Order: sequence, then structure tokens, then C-alpha cells
Amino acid sequence: MRKHENLPKSTLRVALDWEVDAIDPPTSFGGWTTGRVVQQVFESLFEDDLEDEAANPTRLIPALATSVEISNDGLQYLFRLRDGVRFHDGCRFDAEAVRFNIERMWNPQAPQYSPVAADYNRIGLEALKSVEVLDPLSILMTLKEPFPEFLRYMTQEDAPGAHVYLSPHALKIHGNAGIADHAPGTGPFRFDRRFSTRFGSGVRLIGNNDYWGGVPRLDGIEFKPYPKSEDRYEALLNGEVDLAYDLGGTDLDELKRRGFVVVDGQVPHVWYFIFNMRDPVLCDVRVRHAIAHALDRDVLCIDIFKGHTVAASGMLPPASPAFDSTYRFPYEYDPERARQLLKEAGVASNWRLHIMSAKAGGGDTVRICDYLAKSLEAVGYGAEIVWTEDWISYCHQWRSGLSDGVGVSHMSWGMSCDVWLEQVLHSRNSSPHGFNAGYYSNPTVDDLLDNARRTQDDLQRIQLYRQANKQILDDLPVLPILNLRRGNVCYHPRVNGFRNPSQDWNSFKNVWVDTNI
Repeated sequence: MRKHENLPKSTLRVALDWEVDAIDPPTSFGGWTTGRVVQQVFESLFEDDLEDEAANPTRLIPALATSVEISNDGLQYLFRLRDGVRFHDGCRFDAEAVRFNIERMWNPQAPQYSPVAADYNRIGLEALKSVEVLDPLSILMTLKEPFPEFLRYMTQEDAPGAHVYLSPHALKIHGNAGIADHAPGTGPFRFDRRFSTRFGSGVRLIGNNDYWGGVPRLDGIEFKPYPKSEDRYEALLNGEVDLAYDLGGTDLDELKRRGFVVVDGQVPHVWYFIFNMRDPVLCDVRVRHAIAHALDRDVLCIDIFKGHTVAASGMLPPASPAFDSTYRFPYEYDPERARQLLKEAGVASNWRLHIMSAKAGGGDTVRICDYLAKSLEAVGYGAEIVWTEDWISYCHQWRSGLSDGVGVSHMSWGMSCDVWLEQVLHSRNSSPHGFNAGYYSNPTVDDLLDNARRTQDDLQRIQLYRQANKQILDDLPVLPILNLRRGNVCYHPRVNGFRNPSQDWNSFKNVWVDTNI
């Protein structure tokens, strides 16, 4: 008898903060909202151990691979693949399937090549030199230069894009244009359908009874969008859902009083603002420093987010390898200093900061952007916020880079992989060819990030990333605001088997719902 076969089945209902993007992970850009869904359906060669609640950062474990042998020079990765794995459509997972998927994201000459998948997964695969199938269960990947975070980058479900594997058979049938929502993975759950809710499209997954890791305990999972945290909170209270994400800033103590489980812990993301370095006012570092001094981030955490967040120290998020808990943010709240710097920079009294953001799906963006606007007004200047309603549309707009007239954009992101710092702040990744949306460029930072990327010694690599973070904070092309401390996940006690790793998504393969509670 297979694992869990004799246990009662149930459906888990999950509240997300926005709709799920098209389900083709290598080409999706839906952030954590989409990542939390596709994590259940698709897998990579290595994954985070999402059952381990103690490891910080997450521990890497074999998934579709059973092992990897890495050469001493860090250039060759020999993967031994798991035998007997099949995609949800019955197609066999083997070395040819790995090659097919890699070439979709990497080889412009391959018939299945997707420019979007290649673009979104470039950071993880640009060091790749060759892919060689040795036998049905062995594949050799050779890099052009060492990239010691190669395995860890595979685990990033919201990179955007994702280094995961889908059925070559399905891709040949549907093609890149038609594979969305028709992409079979190998995970413990499979896509069933989308369904209508009062706030938009939901997604239903059903259990994969042929999963190589054992039959999941759930019959299915329903992911439902609730753009406002208040609506997610009420949905949890009134029994519409069993588990809700992103409830920081709501009355979590009341939830606990009523018997709900409120999860504490570090996750690898940071809320931050991106300055437009091409803007004639914001290109002056004194103006960016002034904005930092004008913002009382501690008050934001306590008064608006009820102490569920903490002021971010830098751009290396908690639960990332190079995060330094001893590093201190260099700009204390000092409105008088802000006024002085703005005056020194010759900023006109009628200057207004134009802020671009999305109303929902990005983690309480409205409150954060409103607070920035009010903080600027308090030092004698103004701000105007241009809102996008749809988070996914906003992400695509943001990725194209800040346009003339936009001074600042908001983002909520981060990774448990330090190369993320390169992805959003290296000059070669300036939009629209990357995610450096504010066009920051500093050769010193570029060199630090290039060296860190190649350095095989873990301690040396961490020090290089920390040096880069310090220089970035001196230049301040981005303004880190908050890290989450509490409320990333909350759930009803009927939910059993849930584990909370140091990551922005969870595995539900061992979760079950006690319908008697």
C-alpha cells in the first residue's frame, strides 16, 4: 500500500493576494502568488527542503535528480536522475526531457526555444556551456565559468520564470504559445482547472496518485484570490478558506485568540523602492539620501503594520546566505537633515515625486506608498502615486524600466539565492534586458557582483555580496523599507502537517485537513 492511501482525503482552500499568472513556470511572472501554486505542480533537479523549518537559509535536497557530482573547478555538474518518474500526462522523465527543457530556455537553435523563457531564466543559465545526455538517467552540464549558486538558483520559483521541468510531449503538441495551463509537471499535484470567484480567477489542483514521492494526503487544493489583506483575513475567519498568505498588518492577535495558527519567521524578501537614476532630480545622491532620512520606517512597522514587519537593513533579505544581522541601515529618521539635503541639491519647492505601484498583489503596497507620499509632504514636498490595478500587468510594466516622469517604483521581492542582488542591481541587467528597473550603474558594484558570482569559497562569496550591499546602500539607487516578521502564513487548526521553512512558498504534499474540526 502506498503512503497515505488508507487515510481520508480532503481539499485545502488557500487565500492568495492576486490571481495566478499563466501556468507555464519558465515563462510566468506572477511573483510569489504564482510561485506558491506552481511549487506544488512542477519540480527541478534540486529543490529547497520545504519540510525543514530550522534551516536558514533553506537546505538543498535532490528532487528529480538523486545526486550531483561537481568537478573541483566548479565547471561540470553530473546529475544522476530519478528513475520511474513520469509527467502528469504519462510522458517519461529522463535525461532527454531535461535536455529538451533546458534547451527551451537556453538554445536559440532548438525548435522549442522560447525567447520569454530564455529571458526570464537568463541569470540561472547564462553560464551554461553545454548539455550532454550520457545515458537515459545521466546528464552532464558544463559551465563556462564557476557559478556556485547554480543549484540554489534552480529552487527559485519566482525568479521570475522557473528552472522546472514540464512534459516535452505536451510542449510539442501545444507549442510555446498554447502550453499555458496545459503544462504537465511531475509534482505531487496536477493542474485541474481555473474557476470563477468574486475577486477573479481561482486555480484548482488535484492530487497526483502516481507521484514518485508518495500519494499526497489531499484530494486537491483550491487557490483563491483576495486582493485586500482584510478580505483574506475575513475569509479565514468565516471559513471560506483554511489557510491565508500575507496577513501582516491585520489583527493577528485576534486570530490567535480564536485558535488560528499565526506563523512567525524569516522569509527571503524585502519591500523596497527603486529610484529612477535617469531622473534629473533623483540622479543627485543627496536627494535619494534625503528621501531615506524623511522616512520613519520604524513607525511604519509599528503603527501601520502592527509590529509584524521590521525595518530592512539592506538589500540582502533575511534567509538569504549573505544576510548580515549585524549590518545597520545608514540613514536614521531625520526630517531636518532631509530638508537640508534637498535644499543643498537645489530641489524646487514645487517638486513632486511621481510614484508607480500596483494596488494589490504586492504586499500592502498602498499603505507603503501612501506613507512615502505623506513623509515627503511632511518635509515640504509632494508626491503623486500612479496606480495599476493588476499586479501581473504592473510587474510586466515595471520590468520594462521606469519611464521618463516616473521617479520611484515599488517592489516586493527577494530570493534565498544571493545572485538576486546581481539580478536587480548589476548594470548589465538594466531594463528592459533585466530587472534593474531604475538603471543603476556602478563599476565597483558590478565588479563585486561578478567576483561573488564566480567565487567558490562560501565565506569569501558572502563577504563579496556584503561589500556590494554596503556600496549599494551608500549610493542608494534603491531604498529598502521592510522585512516580514510575522503573518506570512496563517491557518485554521483543521490544517495538519503544515511546515513553515525559511522560504516564500510551502509544500502541501504532506498536508491534510481534518474536516471534523
